[in-house]
Amino acid sequence: MPEKKSRSEQQRQKDLILRALTDPKFRTLLQENPVKALEISKLTSETKKEIQFILAAVKGINTQISALADQLLCVTGGGGGCGIA
Repeated sequence: MPEKKSRSEQQRQKDLILRALTDPKFRTLLQENPVKALEISKLTSETKKEIQFILAAVKGINTQISALADQLLCVTGGGGGCGIA
């Protein structure tokens, strides 16, 4: 059974996800050089997993935002009917 993360670890992940969502330079650095992005001395297997989780979460959130934007702008849905004249 996986270890449950402490509140501080969960908050750290949330903070990193938010930063990766709002700071494109940080997100790129996290992908290309996580040691520098996180200001750590060594990349452990646990940290690698955390980075993968963060980047996957960011990708999922961006996908959801894009889908919502498409719906709001009536890009999807085919038959028109979006009510914008």
